[in-house]
Amino acid sequence: MYETLGLPWIPPELREDHGEVAAAKAGKPAEVDSGERHQSRSANALNWSDGKLSMLEMAQAAAKRGMKVIAFTDHSASLGVTGGLKMEDHKKQAAEIKKIQKQLGDSILVLHASEVEIKADGTLDYPDEFLATLDLVLASMHTSLRQPRDKVTQRMINAIRNPHVDIIGHPTGRLIPDREGADLDMEAVLNAAAETGVALEINAHPSRLDLDDMYARRAKELGIPISINTDSHSEEDFDNLFYGVATARRAWLTKEDVINTWSTKKLLSWLAKRK
Repeated sequence: MYETLGLPWIPPELREDHGEVAAAKAGKPAEVDSGERHQSRSANALNWSDGKLSMLEMAQAAAKRGMKVIAFTDHSASLGVTGGLKMEDHKKQAAEIKKIQKQLGDSILVLHASEVEIKADGTLDYPDEFLATLDLVLASMHTSLRQPRDKVTQRMINAIRNPHVDIIGHPTGRLIPDREGADLDMEAVLNAAAETGVALEINAHPSRLDLDDMYARRAKELGIPISINTDSHSEEDFDNLFYGVATARRAWLTKEDVINTWSTKKLLSWLAKRK
């Protein structure tokens, strides 16, 4: 059919009438992210909080799947329902990471990180001096999502402007089909992310897919880096990558737009510049 129309083949995810036919006619079809070069991943929870596997088990599972970097992002203390970690727990976790890194050798690099709660008053769950000790900070909202638009938007922007925050996780906080996302002024949120260089997450879990493809494409237009995370609480959850990549493809994201495809050196350099 495409040959008859004089067009190159257009990937199914792009068939949304968002300019893909015009791009194909002009000989500039989108080179979207294939998912094949994803070398880093965030394991959002281990058995330290609400996950199932130990750090060593999760790191070994990631290495087996060809990943070169994994960040362990257990929830922070105020999200009690998940068994969130206190700062003292993180100190113990940091010591264990050093221990297992010796066992893993250079098969995979383990980053000490946290999914830090953006609290209802707009502050983060941990003080800045502690956040500065982490390799990576993923900030997310899980509570008080029904705040008025101006308040919840400012709450998110406060987190984006924190110099220690590297990634904003599942920005709207939606859960499909049970919970709508926060009523964020997404253009204001995206502009703040573009100003600070913080990355925005496409959470690949089928119940989230947040950012969605429309906002992810707008993020690309503004030069905002994207992180595709699988929200992994077990080894099987790594397979969620498929859904995150599909969302990224619908957003016309290429491998250059997605930090998970970057080399270890480039990723670590980006994180270092954010400190």
